[in-house]
Amino acid sequence: MSASPSPPPAAARSLDPSPLPPWMRWLGTGLTAMVAVLFLVLLQQVRQQAGRLEALQGRVQSLENSRDLERTNALEEQLRSTVQRLHRFDGLEGAVEELRAQQESLRQQLRQRRATAAPQATPLLPREDLGGGLTPQPSSPSPARPAAPTQP
Repeated sequence: MSASPSPPPAAARSLDPSPLPPWMRWLGTGLTAMVAVLFLVLLQQVRQQAGRLEALQGRVQSLENSRDLERTNALEEQLRSTVQRLHRFDGLEGAVEELRAQQESLRQQLRQRRATAAPQATPLLPREDLGGGLTPQPSSPSPARPAAPTQP
């Protein structure tokens, strides 16, 4: 009993993994390489799609910019025409103010003439009921008659 008991042969096989057959190792290596290649292809396609997306985004941005520029140009043209109209209105407003000032000046001149004409003697009109004598003109707002010449 000096020798140690040796393990049974079935237990030895389960504890000692046997190496895989060579074809399984080659199959594993091939599958790993194929997965690596597929990963690289997918990575390249993702990069290409990202480049396409950036190009499309650039196009969309340039279209939006051109539309914004067109809108801005249209608004600037409207603003210019509005400013021109306002300048014309300012010119017309100045002309209206000038006409108002002239009108007021004419009114003042008319008042002054009426005021200077009132203190003078009232014109004498012939009176028919007294035999052709002269009498002062009534102050009623009747139409003005020319003054009759005086008889000697």
